[in-house]
Amino acid sequence: MTTNYFQLSNSDKSRFVNVLKLIFGVACIAIGIYWAVDRVKVSDNIGSAWVTILFLLGFGFYEIWSGLGKAERYIEIDKTFIRLKKTIFLSVKHIDVSEIDRIKVFPLKIDFHLNKGTKITLRFGTTYIETNEKIVDALVKFAEKNAIELELK
Repeated sequence: MTTNYFQLSNSDKSRFVNVLKLIFGVACIAIGIYWAVDRVKVSDNIGSAWVTILFLLGFGFYEIWSGLGKAERYIEIDKTFIRLKKTIFLSVKHIDVSEIDRIKVFPLKIDFHLNKGTKITLRFGTTYIETNEKIVDALVKFAEKNAIELELK
């Protein structure tokens, strides 16, 4: 079994797009800082100005994070482990075969039940149905090869 790598979202990896994201993110942050320093003094509605500033700063941070390639969501299924990055800001979860008790597969999510009684849930979107099916097929092979209980709901 080879390592299977599946992206959980559409992620364009071209260098040009990443540079544009970085430039746009820096521009958003610069505009947000400018508004925080200069525009808040003259604004009649301080609440909406701060909402706009926070949005610009947050969106700029996200664009920079994405431009650096850190916002990628994926699942990697190997012979002896599963690597999972469910959200763009949290770190990668590494699950060894010995930690997995059973896997439950639902139409739009997968639950990994671990030996220590915890559960890790991977939620699918409805946009990339073909990718979801490929992930389920790879998990079925992974479970058969490693004698892990797999439930298809």
